[in-house]
Amino acid sequence: MLATIWNTIFFNPLLNLMILLYDFLGNNLGLAILGIAVIGRLVMIPLVKKQTAMTKKMASLKPELDKIQKKYADNKEKLSQEQVKLYKKTGYNPLGCIGTFIPQLIILSALIGVIRAVTNSDLEGLYPWVVELTEIGENTAINTKFLFWELTTNYKEVSAEFGKFSLKALPYIGLSVLVGITQYFTTIFTQKMQQVGAPKKKEVKKKNPEEPLEDIQEKMQKSTMLLLPVMTAFFTISMPAALGWYWMLQSLLLVIQYLSLDFDKTKKGIQNLLDILNKKK
Repeated sequence: MLATIWNTIFFNPLLNLMILLYDFLGNNLGLAILGIAVIGRLVMIPLVKKQTAMTKKMASLKPELDKIQKKYADNKEKLSQEQVKLYKKTGYNPLGCIGTFIPQLIILSALIGVIRAVTNSDLEGLYPWVVELTEIGENTAINTKFLFWELTTNYKEVSAEFGKFSLKALPYIGLSVLVGITQYFTTIFTQKMQQVGAPKKKEVKKKNPEEPLEDIQEKMQKSTMLLLPVMTAFFTISMPAALGWYWMLQSLLLVIQYLSLDFDKTKKGIQNLLDILNKKK
């Protein structure tokens, strides 16, 4: 029952869209995945706008939250109550990011399944009109070669056959490294832009030895900023190159999405990032 619902609402529509793009773009699976990534980013625009609005609202609330934390540092229950009141008053939802994360996770899960199905030429689920239009059916072999990669294979498989540092394996390990690097720098880029216009954090001596929730969240974000790219690069080593190509595109397209949604803020964010890099020099 659940599998039928999943296939009907998510998997089959994405599978058919992938095949339509593949046919339209000259039987090029790499370009079809690029098309899917672009369409996915366009679909996510409302959610990204909502997430950005929540980030801005959180930045505006920071001074008030600092006052509350200082005032009720010795009364955790009262501190929690006052924080909830402030959130309700301003319409800020601390769990709002979950509402944007879950749809992204659903889309990614469906796309992983579609990419695996297409690279394995498992095309069950194609609509009759798509088969008629593209002349691609369940038994059609899909061209899975793109640039330096055979999109159905990965570094782990290629290195096992030809050697870890063979010429055939290098493009695949290179893809994994590129995936991690692009995701890492995209995360830094988006975080720096989100900090534009936010009040600078002041150092405050806390009476309460326990860290405020916001400080804990900030530390978690910094850890995640490094951990996620490493994990993604690691997973790419043993997953089809098609998925690594998609992940890399998603990171690059996220930067373009920020440019298009808030160009003025993006310019300030870029300048902010350049100032930081110049100071380090």
